[in-house]
Amino acid sequence: MDPRTGNAMCDICQRGHHPQRLPFLCAMDARNLLYEKRIANAQVLIEMDELEQRVNALLQDGQADAATTSAGRASHTYTENSHSEEQKAKLRTEQIISAAEKLQKEVDEAKKEIQDRKAVIARRKTDLASASQGIAARRRRELEETQKAISMSKFRWNQDHGAMAAYRGALCAEVAKLYRLQRVRRGNPVRFEYKIGGLEIVDLHHLNSKLNRNKRTGEGPNHRKGTHPEHISASLGHIAHLLWLASHYLSIKLPAEITLPHNDYPKPTIFSLASSYQHGQVSFPGASPLPVDPLDRQYGHVPHPRPLFLDKPLSSFSKDESNNYTAFLEGVCLLAYNIVWLCRTQGVPVGNNDNSFEDFTYIGRNLYNLLIGSSVNRGQPPQAMLDANGSPARNGALGGNGEGNDLAKATPQMGAWSHGTAHTSLSSTAGNEFTRSFKLPNPIKLADKLKSRLANDAPVPEWELIEGGDFGPNDLDDGVFVGGSPQSKGRAPRYGLESYMSVNTIRSHASSDTRISGATANTAGTRDKERSSNGWTKIKPR
Repeated sequence: MDPRTGNAMCDICQRGHHPQRLPFLCAMDARNLLYEKRIANAQVLIEMDELEQRVNALLQDGQADAATTSAGRASHTYTENSHSEEQKAKLRTEQIISAAEKLQKEVDEAKKEIQDRKAVIARRKTDLASASQGIAARRRRELEETQKAISMSKFRWNQDHGAMAAYRGALCAEVAKLYRLQRVRRGNPVRFEYKIGGLEIVDLHHLNSKLNRNKRTGEGPNHRKGTHPEHISASLGHIAHLLWLASHYLSIKLPAEITLPHNDYPKPTIFSLASSYQHGQVSFPGASPLPVDPLDRQYGHVPHPRPLFLDKPLSSFSKDESNNYTAFLEGVCLLAYNIVWLCRTQGVPVGNNDNSFEDFTYIGRNLYNLLIGSSVNRGQPPQAMLDANGSPARNGALGGNGEGNDLAKATPQMGAWSHGTAHTSLSSTAGNEFTRSFKLPNPIKLADKLKSRLANDAPVPEWELIEGGDFGPNDLDDGVFVGGSPQSKGRAPRYGLESYMSVNTIRSHASSDTRISGATANTAGTRDKERSSNGWTKIKPR
């Protein structure tokens, strides 16, 4: 139907029906007319199909029954097949029964196991209930016994460590006595000199100073034993060896590593703080370097040790070899740094413990106080091992575990702190905090201060030794006899005079620092003029 006109329209062409223009019906109209007949035809076909299926089924059933009956009655095979099927059925039945019995057995066993577990659980509950009675008291008793055993173990540990510290201090004192480390009282006002191996220990700030007259040898004030390189080298060698032995007995690794003389290494040296214990085999300073193994990549950089010896007087050494002179000053400052650091770790005060430069320079005093001067307190246990009543502490104040603050604050004992024991170890956290509390200055800065001090305290030459070829008989016009006869016994005469001094004007060269001594054999007026223009004169001894 057309919704606008209400007329019928074709279902395919969508044209409306018109009785005049379209006299014939469309396919839609034809379909509508044939619809009822088509339904009737379909019903008839369906019924015919059902009837055909029924007939075919009946025919097939009849043929099968007839064939089976005739073949089974006539053949023995059918009987055997039937008997076989029966046996299979019986066997399967027996298997099913056996599986059922097995399953029943497992069920019974599971039930029994469950009952047994229930019995065990009930028994454990009973035991737990009986054991829970008085458990708090038993727990406190066992805890007290454990704490008591721990306290006794710590107490015995502290006692053993205290005895070990006393033995270490005694060993250090004995080796110091064997090395003849001693303190000598001199003069008025009273001053102390320190000797080792019969040699006077030269402190750092006295390297250029002039020592007193030696009463045994009768050497005069011109004899500067302190500036002799042999004396300084021997003194430093003894100190380095004694300090190395003391650190070995105390089981302490010094911050600056000391190398003692050994094969192809004739004199002692010392390494800087950064290079200590971080190198392989090092050759002696001035010798040819050792060949480096190309496969050894552990030590790529070979450090240079600082010498602890002198080959020439310090004044000429500083002018001729400035680099070696600086290395020598760094070496002695590192040695002094080791002594002060070891004193602080062993509870030996160094001055006021204010890390002043003067405290580092007195290496003889510091070494004596470390090894001998502190022996009066070695028989007493450290304060950290005593409680408030004066009895040995049992709380493990020196146990080394969890007591870092007490260790750092406690007054150290000679031989207590070391790198070789777990008790009060310097390698532990408490030991690192303890050593960091020293706040020692850098040895390089100490060397700079020492260099400046020695440069300021360098003595001004007043006497000049003139050898035989430096002057002749013509220079004797200005000479003066200084005591004695012209010829003395046991010595050959020098130009007929034994003791002779001349007053000569010293002229400064304009282009160099060399001082030229000129003999003034002119008139007195000329000498006075030259003396007044230069400003000072120099006396020549014999």
